Amino acid sequence: MNVMRFTGKDNSSALREVRQHLGPDALILSSRRTPKGIEICATASLPDFSESASPAAATALSNSGNDIQFAALKRELASLRETLQSALGERKWQDSAGQRPIVATISQRLATLGIGRVFAGELAEQVPANASLSEAWEHTLRGLTQRISSLSDAEIAGFRVKILVGASGAGKTRSAVAMLSEALRRHRPEEVAIISCGDPRLETQLSKMARALNLKMFSATDKKSLSAALAQCRWAREVIVDTPAINLAKGSQDPLLALLSSQRAGVGVFLVLPATDQAAHARQLADHISALPLAGAVITKVDEALSLGGVLEVVGGLDLPLVGRMNPQTEQILPVTGRELITNAKRLAKRAVERQAAHLKVAV
Repeated sequence: MNVMRFTGKDNSSALREVRQHLGPDALILSSRRTPKGIEICATASLPDFSESASPAAATALSNSGNDIQFAALKRELASLRETLQSALGERKWQDSAGQRPIVATISQRLATLGIGRVFAGELAEQVPANASLSEAWEHTLRGLTQRISSLSDAEIAGFRVKILVGASGAGKTRSAVAMLSEALRRHRPEEVAIISCGDPRLETQLSKMARALNLKMFSATDKKSLSAALAQCRWAREVIVDTPAINLAKGSQDPLLALLSSQRAGVGVFLVLPATDQAAHARQLADHISALPLAGAVITKVDEALSLGGVLEVVGGLDLPLVGRMNPQTEQILPVTGRELITNAKRLAKRAVERQAAHLKVAV
């Protein structure tokens, strides 16, 4: 188990360090006050003792032919891992509950909303020292709401070049079509241009719409050709750019990052974020493209989501403004506020708890 120590001037800054280095699902082992501030010991995950020890044990025991002893050893190792995980989990809750029980309860409630442990801890630590549980919860929700801003129609229209980015299946092209529809409500067709950065041989919903309306359409496959295409679109009042999917597996070698790096000022990059993403994956996605000039987030697949934790993690944790949410029936991007988002997150969390209670009742 790789245990790392992080120090900050207060608990919030120390938790931010944990989240930056180990991710939103880091396991907090302990925290203590030092002359330099707050020191937190954390690890990314627990080791799997059974898997790490089993090859050597298997060789030794198979040589002796004692399969029964080998099976018993595997059970002991699995039991040891469960015991260690349980002990570390109890230690975490003992540390938090022993110091501020209300903070521990608030963290649990935030986790029920689907928010990752580190961001939940950062929010919970802002609770006033003498607040009751109800006051603390209202204070936390109010603080989270204040961290979520929304772009106005004028602010969205102010970005002449709108670049849509997102993972495969996020609804990026549909969001680009919705933004194109909005642009055509503000401008004449001859004042709007489309740039497609995907495979020029593939026909998309966006390219079909562009051809049907006789819009100017350009193709770009790399940074140089994208810059050239943008230069040819100087006449356009609004430009919609569709891009290839984000490739997390390639890390810094992701072609999308190379495509959009060092583009000129005035370009707005909009992250298409599906509400079906869990907090850890949503945060990883946002961190992956953090070097880009992100202007806001378009939320998709809200009707399919079981939790909005991933959305809250990104727009609240990274202060990324909301553009709106995609309505799959009307194919429009509808305005959404932080208050509305949190209300829906609470509703989904309540449904999840009710489903879990129903399953337990059936099991009993």
